[in-house]
Amino acid sequence: METIFKKQSLSNKENIFSLSISDLMSALLLIFILILVGTLLKLAEQHEKNKERLELISDQEMAKRSIIAQLKGEMDQFDIEVDPRTGAIRIKEAIFFDYGKAELKENGKEFLQKFIPRYAEILFAKNEIREQIGQVIIEGHTDNIGSYNYNLDLSLKRSFSVASYIFSDNFIDFNFGDVLRKRLSVIGKSFVDPITSNITKEGRRRNRRVEFKFSFIDWTTLQNHQFKELGNNGNR
Repeated sequence: METIFKKQSLSNKENIFSLSISDLMSALLLIFILILVGTLLKLAEQHEKNKERLELISDQEMAKRSIIAQLKGEMDQFDIEVDPRTGAIRIKEAIFFDYGKAELKENGKEFLQKFIPRYAEILFAKNEIREQIGQVIIEGHTDNIGSYNYNLDLSLKRSFSVASYIFSDNFIDFNFGDVLRKRLSVIGKSFVDPITSNITKEGRRRNRRVEFKFSFIDWTTLQNHQFKELGNNGNR
């Protein structure tokens, strides 16, 4: 009788141990499944973000091509260079300034009165393009005669002089002026970004210039803008 009791007791312990192992394996399997599902969800989310990024890049590339085509088609009347890769517009120093000066000449003012309204129209008239543009930049450039600091100051003063006139009381009203104002930056590059060698007089003349550039909104800024819009809609 005592032997039978001992065997039953031992069997119960084995069953308990067996159940514990089974529960543990089930728990581990559940944890594995949860981890796998979480990983798959993250991969799907990353895939969707990458897809949206590629779509954004594609939209921006199409917008850039459209802008460059319009600029190349219409800017010949202004005697300026249009970079076929970036759409940057290069304007000769002589149009705006006397050598070594940062005060805008009358010819330069007349040029801006004609150029800026059309430039703003090309960049901002179409909603699908306007939404992609994050910044418009006016860059001043010099040759390498003089120190870096001297030319940095001169190039910055020149770009500021152009921007200041565009938004002065003496400038004509033009469409999308408020949009341009919000997205405009001015930069002075000194002599660090030449388009040709400074060895020759002609090379230095070409390097003394003002450029108008545009850049597209980046992915992070676009997401923040979208989240802000969602928040504003939710608070209404």
